[in-house]
Amino acid sequence: MSDLEIKLPKILEGEKPRLEQNIKDLVIFEVKRKKLLAFMDEVMRGTKQLSDRDLVKFGRELKQGRFKKLKKQGLV
Repeated sequence: MSDLEIKLPKILEGEKPRLEQNIKDLVIFEVKRKKLLAFMDEVMRGTKQLSDRDLVKFGRELKQGRFKKLKKQGLV
Protein backbone atom coordinates (compact mmCIF):
# COMPACT_ATOMS: atom_id res chain seq x y z
CA MET A 1 0.00 0.00 0.00
CA SER A 2 1.30 3.45 -0.80
CA ASP A 3 1.22 6.54 1.39
CA LEU A 4 -0.69 9.73 0.75
CA GLU A 5 0.41 13.01 2.28
CA ILE A 6 -2.16 15.71 2.93
CA LYS A 7 -1.34 19.18 4.19
CA LEU A 8 -4.01 20.56 6.49
CA PRO A 9 -4.64 24.26 6.82
CA LYS A 10 -4.20 25.58 10.35
CA ILE A 11 -7.94 26.02 10.74
CA LEU A 12 -8.38 22.21 10.48
CA GLU A 13 -5.45 21.10 12.64
CA GLY A 14 -7.72 20.52 15.64
CA GLU A 15 -9.86 18.16 13.59
CA LYS A 16 -6.98 15.94 12.49
CA PRO A 17 -8.14 12.73 14.26
CA ARG A 18 -11.64 13.02 12.80
CA LEU A 19 -10.30 13.76 9.34
CA GLU A 20 -7.88 10.82 9.52
CA GLN A 21 -10.77 8.49 10.33
CA ASN A 22 -12.89 9.95 7.52
CA ILE A 23 -10.07 9.40 5.05
CA LYS A 24 -9.56 5.80 6.24
CA ASP A 25 -13.31 5.19 5.81
CA LEU A 26 -13.17 6.68 2.31
CA VAL A 27 -10.29 4.43 1.30
CA ILE A 28 -12.08 1.33 2.65
CA PHE A 29 -15.22 2.34 0.76
CA GLU A 30 -13.27 2.78 -2.48
CA VAL A 31 -11.62 -0.64 -2.11
CA LYS A 32 -15.02 -2.26 -1.59
CA ARG A 33 -16.47 -0.36 -4.55
CA LYS A 34 -13.65 -1.50 -6.84
CA LYS A 35 -14.07 -5.12 -5.72
CA LEU A 36 -17.82 -4.93 -6.26
CA LEU A 37 -17.39 -3.46 -9.75
CA ALA A 38 -14.87 -6.17 -10.66
CA PHE A 39 -17.29 -8.80 -9.37
CA MET A 40 -20.18 -7.36 -11.37
CA ASP A 41 -18.03 -7.23 -14.52
CA GLU A 42 -17.20 -10.90 -14.01
CA VAL A 43 -20.83 -11.83 -13.43
CA MET A 44 -22.18 -9.82 -16.36
CA ARG A 45 -19.65 -11.08 -18.91
CA GLY A 46 -21.51 -12.52 -21.89
CA THR A 47 -24.96 -11.14 -20.97
CA LYS A 48 -25.40 -9.45 -24.35
CA GLN A 49 -26.51 -12.83 -25.72
CA LEU A 50 -29.24 -13.46 -23.12
CA SER A 51 -32.98 -13.05 -23.66
CA ASP A 52 -35.21 -11.19 -21.20
CA ARG A 53 -36.33 -14.52 -19.73
CA ASP A 54 -32.71 -15.59 -19.30
CA LEU A 55 -31.89 -12.28 -17.63
CA VAL A 56 -34.72 -12.72 -15.10
CA LYS A 57 -33.59 -16.27 -14.35
CA PHE A 58 -29.98 -15.13 -14.11
CA GLY A 59 -30.94 -12.29 -11.77
CA ARG A 60 -32.75 -14.67 -9.43
CA GLU A 61 -29.78 -17.03 -9.34
CA LEU A 62 -27.48 -14.09 -8.73
CA LYS A 63 -29.54 -12.95 -5.74
CA GLN A 64 -29.55 -16.44 -4.23
CA GLY A 65 -25.92 -17.41 -4.64
CA ARG A 66 -23.88 -14.23 -4.82
CA PHE A 67 -24.86 -12.70 -1.50
CA LYS A 68 -22.71 -15.29 0.27
CA LYS A 69 -19.72 -14.48 -1.92
CA LEU A 70 -20.10 -10.73 -1.36
CA LYS A 71 -20.47 -11.27 2.38
CA LYS A 72 -17.34 -13.41 2.42
CA GLN A 73 -15.43 -10.61 0.64
CA GLY A 74 -16.73 -8.10 3.20
CA LEU A 75 -18.77 -6.15 0.68
CA VAL A 76 -22.07 -6.57 2.53
